[in-house]
Amino acid sequence: MSDVSINDVTAVGTPFRIGSALSKTFSVLGGSPGSFLLLALIPLTPVLVIKIMASAGPASVRFGWLGGVAGIATFLLGIVAQAITLYAAYQQMGGKPFSVAQSLSAGLGRCFPVIGVALLSSLGIGIASLFFLIPGLMVYCALYVAVPACVIEKTAVFDSINRSSDLTKGYRWQIFGLILLVYIVSFIILILFGWFGGVTLWGGLPYFAWQVVTTAFSAVLAAVVYHDLRVAKEGIDVDSLALVFD
Repeated sequence: MSDVSINDVTAVGTPFRIGSALSKTFSVLGGSPGSFLLLALIPLTPVLVIKIMASAGPASVRFGWLGGVAGIATFLLGIVAQAITLYAAYQQMGGKPFSVAQSLSAGLGRCFPVIGVALLSSLGIGIASLFFLIPGLMVYCALYVAVPACVIEKTAVFDSINRSSDLTKGYRWQIFGLILLVYIVSFIILILFGWFGGVTLWGGLPYFAWQVVTTAFSAVLAAVVYHDLRVAKEGIDVDSLALVFD
C-alpha cells in the first residue's frame, strides 16, 4: 500500500476547516484507491446478491420481504464497511502500511458496537426529525463522528455517542456545511450520468458501484473529520491517534 501521510499538512491545534477536511480526504483516498474500494465492496457484496435475487423474482417478492431484507442488509453492511474502511484510513493517515486482510479483521472486530452506535444514532436522529428538520440535522451533525470514535478509541456504544457530541460541539454548522456540499456534488454527479452518460444510477449494477464509491468516500471523510476535530480541540496529532492500533 501507499505510504501517503497527512502528518505534514496538519499542525497540532489547527482549527477545523471544510476545505482542509475535503483535501485530506482525497489525499488519503488517492494513496490507495483500489484498496479502499475493495474494503467497501467486500462487506456490501451480499447486498448485490440479494438485490439480484429480488430482481429475478416477481414484483411481490421484489417489493416484499426480500426487498425489506435488502434494505436492512444495506444499512447494516454499510456500517460494517465504514468501520473496516476507517481502520485502513487511519493507517494511511499515519503513513503506515495496511493490508485488506488486516483491515477486515480490525473492522469486523468492532462491528457489533459500531452497529449499536449506528442504530442508536439513527433512533436519535429520527426522533429529533419528528419535531422539525433542523433538530434532526443538528443531531446528525452532533453524532457524525460516533462511529470513528467507536472504531479508533474502541469505546462502548453510549461512550461513542457522548464522545462524538463532545468533539463536534462548536463545529456542528461547519460539519453541516461539509455534509451538504458532499450531498449536492453527489446529486449533481447522479444527474450528469443520467443526462450525458445515458446511464441511470438509481438501480442495478451502476447504482451498486456508486454505492461502493460513496461508502468508501464517506468512511474516509468521517475518519478525517474525527481526526481534525481531535486536533482542533485536544491538540492530538495523527501519530498519537494511530498508536491506538498498535
